[in-house]
Amino acid sequence: MITMKDSDNTEKKTVLDDSAAIYQRREQKTERQKFSEMKTFSEKVAYFRMYHLKPMLAGIIIIAIIVSILYTVFSPKAKCVLSVAFVNYAFPTVATDPMKEDFMESSGLVLGEREMVRFDATTYINTTTDYSSASALAAHVMACELDIFIAPESTFKNYSFNGTLGSLTEILPSDLSSALSEDFFYHQIRIEDEDISEATGEKYVLGIYLEDTAFWDTYSGYVSADPSNLSDDERPIVGIVVNSKNKENAITFLRYLFDLKNE
Repeated sequence: MITMKDSDNTEKKTVLDDSAAIYQRREQKTERQKFSEMKTFSEKVAYFRMYHLKPMLAGIIIIAIIVSILYTVFSPKAKCVLSVAFVNYAFPTVATDPMKEDFMESSGLVLGEREMVRFDATTYINTTTDYSSASALAAHVMACELDIFIAPESTFKNYSFNGTLGSLTEILPSDLSSALSEDFFYHQIRIEDEDISEATGEKYVLGIYLEDTAFWDTYSGYVSADPSNLSDDERPIVGIVVNSKNKENAITFLRYLFDLKNE
């Protein structure tokens, strides 16, 4: 009997010892130790691809996105030193690019590293139905992002009436006023809620007709089938936006348009 008990005890003890080994804490190996135990280079490469490559690539992509966002938000923006809007004149870039280059060369305007000149001919406004384009243009004006406004008389007079355009009597230097007085466009500015057809306010010099200039003769063919025979409502007029931040450059642009050098 004692032998059997000893045998049972021995058997139980053996089973307990074997089971206890399962619960023993295993030593955690570092990545360096794992790599050092690998005998071949191909094993190390396979291990790296399996456990480290994807997380590393994901980390690089996330960092690149964050850096790009931070650069976009905090990097200095290019400053526009002259913004010209051609409204209802859909000049293609093959016209506006030479305009810009010719203006820069003629005026001697030198741009800094983060400065630009913008000629925009993408705005078309039907005054009775197109509210989105009119709103977008108004937003640029309110944000002081526009300097020069060029449009047919039918469109120009609406923006003269609502106070968008500045009085050239106050803006122009005396030599330009004298030289261009015969081409001045006069119009009233809105008083309270009066209609444009019933305007009673004082007339101001708010624009200058462009059709007799070399500039218009050169480029009008891109937007008019017969630029030499325009109705009054189609005659092109240029003005300076009332809250322009770049009035000096705007005046320089007027000198370019009318081929009048600074005296």
